This record gives sequence, C-alpha cells and structure tokens, in this order.
Amino acid sequence: MRSAAEVHAELEADRESRETEIRLIEQVHDSTDDEDDQIRYRRILVLMTYAHLEGFCRFSLLTYASAINSMRLSCASVSPAIAAAGLSNVFGALRDAQRKHDAFRKTLPDDSALHLSAREQKFIVDYEKISQLVVEIPDKVIDTKSNVDTAILKKLLFQLGLEFEDVENHRAILNRLVGTRNAIAHGDRLAQPGKKEVADFLNAARTIMNFIQEQVFYAMQNNLFLRSASDPDLSHTQH
Repeated sequence: MRSAAEVHAELEADRESRETEIRLIEQVHDSTDDEDDQIRYRRILVLMTYAHLEGFCRFSLLTYASAINSMRLSCASVSPAIAAAGLSNVFGALRDAQRKHDAFRKTLPDDSALHLSAREQKFIVDYEKISQLVVEIPDKVIDTKSNVDTAILKKLLFQLGLEFEDVENHRAILNRLVGTRNAIAHGDRLAQPGKKEVADFLNAARTIMNFIQEQVFYAMQNNLFLRSASDPDLSHTQH
C-alpha cells in the first residue's frame, strides 16, 4: 500500500525525467543558427512533447489505479467511479451478447432482449457478492487510444473520479498539438511549426502534466476514491 507522498514522488520523478529530455532538445534547437535544422528540431520537439504528455497521463493514472488496487478495498467501500472501473470485467460480461441462458440457448438463441434480461437477473442475484469483491482496476481502463486530445483526457479523468472540467481550458492548444503531431508523424513535410507555436505546445503540456499530477495527489491525500471520504470505516476486504 502506497501513501499519497510516495505516489506524488513517483509522478514527480517521472515528470522531471520527461521534462529533462524535452529541455535537451530545446537547448540543441537554440544552439544552432541553421534555419533548416531549427525546423527539424521543432518538429522533433512537437513529437517528443506529445509523446511525453501522453506517456505521463497514462503513467499517472496507472499509478493512481495501482495505488488504489494495493489497498485491497471492497467495491462497496469506494466511490462509484472507482467501483465501476474495478468492475469493468463484470460489466463486460453483462454486455456480452454471446452469454446466453442455458434454458433458451437452443429455442431462442437470437432473442437478445431475453438473454440480456437473464444476464441482468444474474447480476442482481450476485450483487451482494459483487459489492464485496476487491477493487482491481485493470490497465485496459486507462486507454489513451494513442491520441490524447481534450475529449480523451477528460474521459480518462472522469472514469477514475478525478476533476476533468479544467482540461477544457486547454482545448484549443491541446487539440492543435495533437493535430500537428499527427501531421508530422504521418509524413507531412509542410508541417513546420514556428517557435512561438512550439513554445505554446511546451507550456500547455507542462501545465496539463502538472494539473494531472495535482489531481492524483489531491485525490490520494483526501481519500476521494472512497465512497465517503469522511467515513472512518474504510470497509477493507480482509484476506
């Protein structure tokens, strides 16, 4: 089980490592007077800035999920967002159209409403047992889709019960970074971002990384992953 301070230290170390690599390319860019080389380095900076932003987002949220998993909490004791994330496999089975009730598997194999009702009934029957399952958030919940634009980032934060609305403040610059990165990655030689544009990308990426780090730390520090942060009974599942 990791403390809020330990999680914060992990994120801080990861972010600093990423920002150090970006600064190295910035220094090389600033040290050359060749305009063509500067364009090349700015293209590299865009690719690297996006890669580290996406990587840090995923690392931070995976670290948060891992810290929660290590607490061995029951689904009944955690917030709705964390319970839903922890029960993704259970809900996946509930939505699985291939799971059919044995009594009607042959006579009504294609009656989707019937078989969904059967799965829903089983879920209700098993609800008490399900609510006592230990929270285990799988990595697949934190899927960046290799394209962390505003919508994807908000979705990931929402799914883990973290503040996400403030990401909207960076919609224009973040989506422009993603678009420019995609153009460069797909071989568009005309994608030649200027100095100010790259500086804007770097500032936005640093701001967003800092925001995510703060949200994870605040959630850990204030037990926001629990159903009631003020409830002294954390309802840990004992093993």
